[in-house]
Amino acid sequence: MEYNEELLLKIEEYAGLLTSISDIAVLLDLNEDILRDDITNKFTNVSLRYRKAKAATELQLRRQEIDLAKLGSPIAIDLVQKYKLTQQLSENG
Repeated sequence: MEYNEELLLKIEEYAGLLTSISDIAVLLDLNEDILRDDITNKFTNVSLRYRKAKAATELQLRRQEIDLAKLGSPIAIDLVQKYKLTQQLSENG
């Protein structure tokens, strides 16, 4: 499917708000299966934009959690430990 810039910006916005693909499809009157297929295909522009927006939000959340962990929040410390483990696993393939 072809996505114009306006639609791509909306998809980015919703992905950045951690909205599910099915909800994005409903909100934007798109076919859910086609949108999901296009996002799953990492070579499409919509996939790249969706994944970047989602990753940017996750990065913001991690920054906040690291700041809270530095202040001694037990929940934040646990989350940061999980992030470290995930990162180490990712580095090892």
